[in-house]
Amino acid sequence: MGKNFDQALREYLKPLEGFDNYQNWWDWYKNTEERVQLYLKHLGEYLPKVSKLRILDLGCGAGGVCVSFANRRNRVVGLDLDKKLIKLTSINVNDSEDDFPPHGGVSEILASGIRLPFKDETFDLVVCNDVIEHLDEQEELIREIYRVLKVGGYLYLTTPNKRYPVESHTGLFGITLLPKPLADVFIRMSGLGTSFPVRLVSYENLIRLLLSVKFQSVINSPKWDKYLPNSGVMRIIRRIRILEWIFNLFTPMYTVLSRKVK
Repeated sequence: MGKNFDQALREYLKPLEGFDNYQNWWDWYKNTEERVQLYLKHLGEYLPKVSKLRILDLGCGAGGVCVSFANRRNRVVGLDLDKKLIKLTSINVNDSEDDFPPHGGVSEILASGIRLPFKDETFDLVVCNDVIEHLDEQEELIREIYRVLKVGGYLYLTTPNKRYPVESHTGLFGITLLPKPLADVFIRMSGLGTSFPVRLVSYENLIRLLLSVKFQSVINSPKWDKYLPNSGVMRIIRRIRILEWIFNLFTPMYTVLSRKVK
């Protein structure tokens, strides 16, 4: 990420200047390499390699994840519905592409995740992080992802848990347990907007969505526990079935790896 991207990101985040969460958003868009390293550790437990793949970053944001995967010899398509974010992605790629290795590259597309402009079985891997909770058409999103994945290809998805008491987008406690009309009122009273902006999923909702197509899925795989800061605690939780069940219900975040089967 170069100076052009930094300047464009400051302009994009200008409406948040003075708010407590400004630095969090700046770090989120700037520190994508650290997140991708974790994604690669997760993927590496199941995939033989994450190189020379055709990858779709669905909801690519400012393009940092696209650039990181391209730096590992992958051909990446960054897709987002936000024109400003696609412009940021383009600037980010222009700042970085001279350093891409052979087989590495990024293209950007302005499009909707529920109407993907690709042929069937186009991609080896679809990355869809912190996107599904922003859509009402969640089943349509999963079906479109399934359609554009090659047989044997993978979906890597993350999303916050509806039952976790602190909602990650607003920082508010207990708002996800309220009916939507009351949640909207609470958002307006808190000065955070006019309505509750997301539709979070629970554990059982997530399972239902993944089973609506022929995905073989793991959610918060035990193989990934060693990458958690509290890995020792997780080893204890995994040994006791009821504790593991409670963990799955109330964990802050779900991380999913799904494989498309015939």
